[in-house]
Amino acid sequence: MANNIRKIILADCQKQELIVDFSEGFDGLEINVGKGANLALNLINFGESRNGKIVAKVEENAELFATMADFSNGNSRLDVAINLVGSNARGTWRLSTLASNQDDKKYAVHFHHLAQSTYGLMDNYGVARNSSRLAFSGANEIARGAKKSKTKQNAKIIVFDEGAVAKADPRLNIDENEVEASHAAVVGKLSDDHLFYLMSRGLNLNQAKKLITYGYLLPIANYFHDEAMKEKIAKIIEERV
Repeated sequence: MANNIRKIILADCQKQELIVDFSEGFDGLEINVGKGANLALNLINFGESRNGKIVAKVEENAELFATMADFSNGNSRLDVAINLVGSNARGTWRLSTLASNQDDKKYAVHFHHLAQSTYGLMDNYGVARNSSRLAFSGANEIARGAKKSKTKQNAKIIVFDEGAVAKADPRLNIDENEVEASHAAVVGKLSDDHLFYLMSRGLNLNQAKKLITYGYLLPIANYFHDEAMKEKIAKIIEERV
């Protein structure tokens, strides 16, 4: 994998917004956000699923805001490590994904708080349909010395069909006092009440499922500032569901 890594480096105090397409054929990203810099990283994959790895280093007073819209087809594993190495470093990770047919998708996201007053937020949202498998593994670690740091993770998967399998595994590893840490994970089937309501308005079962899936996954587009990309995300979700 080390032979096909893309590097993103922001010098101190730079500000940049990037769109990176994971279907282009590289194996991973190495990211360095310099002191006081700000990187808005928009990740997409609308093609075939790929294994990959993202490793980020966020320095003092810097921020990484990463958003991933993964509506690819097939099997994959993505490993993400966000290292908050400088005081007041901030990291945000948001993921929206759909597993359908025979897809087998795994995501492992880790936040490492290594300095004082760091902040980390992880949001993973997914839908599992047909006979697919979808797994979220999240770990937020606050090291000794990282006082006044805050970390939070959320994971939610809606399971649409009996043949689909989903799992969320959140973990907190705290080795310091004077910190704030929390996690929440929900894996459950589609609400029968929601389906009944939509079907009572004239939709059949398949149409109701599609509408709920679309509405659940589409909010990820709000974190993309490029209007053309927002439209593309909406279109690909509609096609896949």
